[in-house]
Amino acid sequence: MKVEWQTSYKIGDTEVDAMQERLFALTNAFLASDDLTVLRSAIVSLCKQARAQFELEEALMRRLDYPELAAHAAQHQMLLDRLIGRSMDVGKGYMNKPAIAALMRDWCERHVPEDDARLGRFLATTQSA
Repeated sequence: MKVEWQTSYKIGDTEVDAMQERLFALTNAFLASDDLTVLRSAIVSLCKQARAQFELEEALMRRLDYPELAAHAAQHQMLLDRLIGRSMDVGKGYMNKPAIAALMRDWCERHVPEDDARLGRFLATTQSA
């Protein structure tokens, strides 16, 4: 089952929005495959993309003096820690695709439309002020 990127998920920062959409595409590539070689590559790409995106997003939040920065960054770190843990499992020859799929679906279907949406609303108020 795919995760669907929606334009309503955009927060209003072109670079962050593009990276977020890419994370959805990488998640879908992971979900669509049963080939272990593809899955290994996909999990590494997911880790790299998430790290780069979160760094960019957190830099934006710092520039905006976003009041929820600490909590939001903690959520980012939790996802990264879990993805890196699963990636290390893959390196040891153990692929838990259902766990990784559940993690990424939850991220795409809960964090993005809820937590990132709050950041988007905050960004919109600072741009209109």
